Amino acid sequence: MTRNDETIERIRQLDDERYAAMVAKDVDSLEKLLDDKLIYMHSSGVADTKATYIEGLSTGVWDYHGIDREELRHQIDGDVALMFSRLFIRMTNRGTYKEFGSHALAVWVKKSGIWRLLAVQSGGLPPVG
Repeated sequence: MTRNDETIERIRQLDDERYAAMVAKDVDSLEKLLDDKLIYMHSSGVADTKATYIEGLSTGVWDYHGIDREELRHQIDGDVALMFSRLFIRMTNRGTYKEFGSHALAVWVKKSGIWRLLAVQSGGLPPVG
């Protein structure tokens, strides 16, 4: 296994942990996975910081019921890893249940030997049908 393969596998594991933590509202895990400088751009165009994202998850602004990923692609450049994917999300947002798809880019950075999520950019897919 090459160094890039090992990095890709590690980033996939971390991203799996992140999505599981989002669904479980596991704030402690997210505190460890998210970089303090996180910018989280939702498919709606709303941007959050680490603090506002965790607050929204904790207070029920976002209640994720499930997140499925496909079409994973990766770009690794030193201590920066880009993960591109297509997401299918089931959630309640501010009291309204929604199901939608999006393309997402997750930017992971390695600082002091630890990978953390630095940025997310998500763009909604048109409805099917």
